[in-house]
Amino acid sequence: MNTSSVSKEAAPIYRLRSVTEIHFTLPDLPGNPFDFTENDIRVQLARAGGGQLSVAAFFDGSTNWKARVTPKAGRWRVVGVTRNGKPLAAPGLEPRAFEQKALAPGFVRRDPRSKTRLIFDDRSPYFPIGHNVGWKSGAFDIPDAFEKLGAARESWSRVWMCHWDDKNLDWGQTHGQLSLTVARHWDTIISSAEKHKINFQMVLQHHGPYSSNVNSNWGENPWNLKNGGFLKSPEDFFTHPKAVSLTKLKYRYILARYGYSPSVLAWELFNEVEWCDATRKAPASVAAWHQDMAAFLRQHDMHAHLITTSSDRAIPGLYDAMDFVQPHLYAPDPVAAAMSVKATDKPLFFGEVGPSGDLSGDTGAWLHDCLWASLVSGASGAAQYWSWDTVEARNLYPHFAAASAFVKASGLAQHVERQPLAATTTTIKAGALSFGPGGSWGEARQTTFPITEAGVAGMESLPSFLQGDAHRAMFPQLEFSVTLDQAATFSVRVSQSARAGARLVIEVDGVSVAEKDFPASSRDLPQSVALDVAVPAGTRKIRVMNAGADWLVLKGFTLAPFGSALRVLATGDSTWAALWLKASEPGVAGQVTLPGLRPGRYEVTWWDTTLGRPHSRATLTLPGPLPTPGITGDLAGFVRRL
Repeated sequence: MNTSSVSKEAAPIYRLRSVTEIHFTLPDLPGNPFDFTENDIRVQLARAGGGQLSVAAFFDGSTNWKARVTPKAGRWRVVGVTRNGKPLAAPGLEPRAFEQKALAPGFVRRDPRSKTRLIFDDRSPYFPIGHNVGWKSGAFDIPDAFEKLGAARESWSRVWMCHWDDKNLDWGQTHGQLSLTVARHWDTIISSAEKHKINFQMVLQHHGPYSSNVNSNWGENPWNLKNGGFLKSPEDFFTHPKAVSLTKLKYRYILARYGYSPSVLAWELFNEVEWCDATRKAPASVAAWHQDMAAFLRQHDMHAHLITTSSDRAIPGLYDAMDFVQPHLYAPDPVAAAMSVKATDKPLFFGEVGPSGDLSGDTGAWLHDCLWASLVSGASGAAQYWSWDTVEARNLYPHFAAASAFVKASGLAQHVERQPLAATTTTIKAGALSFGPGGSWGEARQTTFPITEAGVAGMESLPSFLQGDAHRAMFPQLEFSVTLDQAATFSVRVSQSARAGARLVIEVDGVSVAEKDFPASSRDLPQSVALDVAVPAGTRKIRVMNAGADWLVLKGFTLAPFGSALRVLATGDSTWAALWLKASEPGVAGQVTLPGLRPGRYEVTWWDTTLGRPHSRATLTLPGPLPTPGITGDLAGFVRRL
């Protein structure tokens, strides 16, 4: 029985291999049908002309069993069913034979040509663009969201296996049993992903059930000893033999039921495992668990899906067995956040991003800038926005459609050797240099920064929490050095203050020139405060400090007038480049210098980032200045050698 068909839609490249579902009954099966150690039920296949395949089957209620297969192209026949390696009678076995078509692109893999890129089985590149849809939101379920993602030409999403959304197979079940209602819910999710051409990460665990203090679900966890379970503490999940065996039982079932689908981009072992109690108390056990589970998945996954996890804390050995790195980041400055990509020997892109604080306040400006900056950041994919509620409520889907169209038109994903370029701009009139921290909570490893016309290097790793007395050693102060041709205004923007209170102090050349108190309150408070100071011409030092009791969140800084009125970010190789320009005032035109391109004639296509279509085209000779159109807001572009 063929359960899916090839889409005839012309625009996307994506086409699935057709899946064949084999079904049969096992009337008198002893033991637990969910436990592969008791009942390893397999369908044995033979291919005309040679080749055999053993496919794990899964229990689907009553006496019903199924196996879903997407094998290599050819004529296949079912030669039998086995239980624990021995032949088994399987009444109602259908189909007995089927024709398998090989259709592109297949499953997502790491690109053997480049350690940081992703490709499909057919060697076509995969550059993921999309946003998270972690769980159902009101009446807006995941298949509804996938339909909208597909219409916006998004190619990526991320879905949690969480209990509050009826998506955790073993939550509330008798130990060793799995919920078929939940299993069928996931069938609809995967079917929607296939229909709308979405590759998504299936998040197998999240931190809540094994954390006592961050989004904790430990108190309601069925495996908690106080609830009749067997775990004395949250950290026991990673080492208790029964927890390990039951988790593998669930994962084996997931592989058998859903592993056929190329729409499952990756198995994500944990969401933000840094918040689990074990990470704080026994981090080695967390890394060892990841290595063990990754080995188990690879042993049983006949389609070798990618494996990842997510953590922003440095846990030694955590990513050793992962196929790609998946950090999360919430920061005030969207450009700094997107550009805070660390060098790695594996593919890396942000699995969650968003503005620090209340994400619902984003009108789309933060998303827009972070998305476009991430396209030219050198990452293996776009920075993936977290808040699907915000995307839906404010209809932010056109941002993804415009970016996806740019990636396709520019050929960005095909340029596997692309690297960030040190592009610069010049404008007749000085502009306003805006910059901000790209980090969230953390220790400041650098606190002194020179401000140059090229920008402020290193801000992408700066924490946004400027500490007061409570944690002053983490981030005691911030100092900028700058040489000004004319007097300027320096502005510090604050987006949040701690409930214990804080006091912002700005000094110029060692003299306090402005202070702002943030009184104590019953809770942490959102703020929309800008503190401006005059900075005379000459070589100056500007110091920013928090002399209060606790932290402030620094949203960003502006120095005006200073430098070019156009900011540029670019990526490229020797014959191609993509760039994104942001203007500090309306109607700015200027010139861009793109280093590293081989001399010759080039075509430049300027791209409207809002409408998602070409703005204008021109030809020019490089090396040499690249003139820009007048820019209000932002503009993207790509150049290629003729």
